[in-house]
Parts: sequence; structure tokens; C-alpha cells
Amino acid sequence: MTDPFEALAEDFLAITADVVYCTVTTVDGAGRPRSRIMHPVFEVVDGRPRGWAVTDRSPVKTRHLAANPFVCCSYWSPAHNTVTVDCEARWVEDDDTKQYVWDLFRDTPPPLGWGDLAAYEPERIAHPLFHPLRLTPWRVQLLRAEQMMAGDFSPRTWRAVPSTAQQLPPSTA
Repeated sequence: MTDPFEALAEDFLAITADVVYCTVTTVDGAGRPRSRIMHPVFEVVDGRPRGWAVTDRSPVKTRHLAANPFVCCSYWSPAHNTVTVDCEARWVEDDDTKQYVWDLFRDTPPPLGWGDLAAYEPERIAHPLFHPLRLTPWRVQLLRAEQMMAGDFSPRTWRAVPSTAQQLPPSTA
């Protein structure tokens, strides 16, 4: 059963902000996964989750996303709260969106936001290492430790309703 995102939004934002770093898994053209640690900032826009990451545009990550733009972001807290976010990931190319991401990371309080973006000065969004990645979730699964302690191991799950222009990957879960 799929919950409306509003039913998960508060816990989703709280857990992702508490954990900050997540494991992000990409898949290469041969179907082999590779995981890395990333620091996305998620927000809710028009009732749906949306994420942003500023990351290295490494050759491996670039090849993986070109072959398969779908990624999995996995959050786990020592309290055993978990969030899994299945997303489509796309590099941000336009300056208006790059500026939006810059402002989001600068203005969101640490540790989720960065506050200090001095590493990208003086070029700011034109810096050769400033590479925003847009994360468009199509599935969110959330399980709180309190549920498990009460014997409820059923995660709350949200799935996007695809528009006619959006193709979501097949999912069995």
C-alpha cells in the first residue's frame, strides 16, 4: 500500500536532516552497482520530495548516470530510523537552478546545509567543481525505530504517480 507523501513528509525531512549523509548507489551499463557517501538536501515542493546534491562529476559517476539515471539513497541512523529514496538523478546545467542549489546549501543551517561555500569562491556557481545533481524521488520508504520496537516492521511507502512524460523504472517492492 502506498501512503500519500504528506503522511511521510515530516518524518522524511526529520530523518534525512538528522542523518545528513547517505549511501547513494548507482548502476553501470552492465548492471553492476557502486555505492558512495553523499550529502543531499531534500525539500518538499508541490507536495512531493525533491533533492539536491553538490558532488564530484567523476568519470565513474558520470558514466553510471549516463547509462542509468536511477539511484538509491539510503539513510540509517544509530537510533535505527531508516529512509530509502529511489530517485532519478540528473546533472544541473542551467545557471538559475545552479544558483538555487547554491542558495539552498548556503542558507540551510548546518549540518544539513553548508553555510560556508568558500571552497567554490570566487567563481561560485561557475567553479569547475560545482556540480549540482537534481534528485527526483519516485519512491520513498520509511521505517522508524519506534514502529519496530512495537513489533511493526511494515515500512511506510510513497510512490510517485507518473505523468505521461515521466517514465518510472519497474518496481517489485
